[in-house]
Amino acid sequence: PTPRYRRIVIMVSRKMFAVAGGVTATVLLAAAVVMSVQSGAPASLLQTQLDANTVLTTTGQSLPLSALYEPTEPVSEFPTPTANAMSLKSPEQWLVTMNTNVGPFQMKIHRAWSPNGADRFYSLVRNNFYDGARFFRYADNFVVQWGIRGTPSIDQMYQNGANVMDDPRRADIGNTKGRVVFATSGANTRSTQVFMNLADNHFLDSQGFTPFGEIVGDDLSLFQNKINAEYGEKADQNRIISQGNQLYLKKSFPHMSYITSESVKVLAE
Repeated sequence: PTPRYRRIVIMVSRKMFAVAGGVTATVLLAAAVVMSVQSGAPASLLQTQLDANTVLTTTGQSLPLSALYEPTEPVSEFPTPTANAMSLKSPEQWLVTMNTNVGPFQMKIHRAWSPNGADRFYSLVRNNFYDGARFFRYADNFVVQWGIRGTPSIDQMYQNGANVMDDPRRADIGNTKGRVVFATSGANTRSTQVFMNLADNHFLDSQGFTPFGEIVGDDLSLFQNKINAEYGEKADQNRIISQGNQLYLKKSFPHMSYITSESVKVLAE
């Protein structure tokens, strides 16, 4: 008789592959995927399992999650700005949970608002870029800014040749309270730094500041009541980039709030 169930085992091992930009990295693609499925439809179930363990790049290439950077890996393994791992396509809508030393907050990302911005932010989050990043700028009743990792070798790498193109302005999506935007220094200069609007800052709308997400629900209160505002705008961004958390921020601003970890939940593909 035909067996009711059959077992599909996929074994994969360590593999050398070249990421974009000519950098070769060793990654563990997976240890094993073991599935027991009904003999009537194993292929579709297997594909679903594989899809859950991959991400897509903006060119349509499928990457295993193991190709993304994890905090336990050496800093030297962090992907370059041109690597496939840093060219991911954002889902249409997704939630990012950022845990901080003063509590968690969530942001809802809308790719339709700012496709290039959402793609870059998704790539940064999936590679755990913001782990350890300080909220280095607190401009009361204006913005809270973060996005310099505090690891000089990585931050310096993302200062040159890492910018993404601007997205067209949408008249219906402005800089209202709670919305999150990439910081810029001019046209087409978005890289890693972002800010959250503490107030309605519509004067920014015409200056190329395009929101890509928004703080969820009451999580805005974390920024208003828990993120440490005592240092205001005193931190020197150039020193953060050159000296990092260890040599500069921890010594000069010991109580500055920071991100401890980040995670993603896809809402709509």
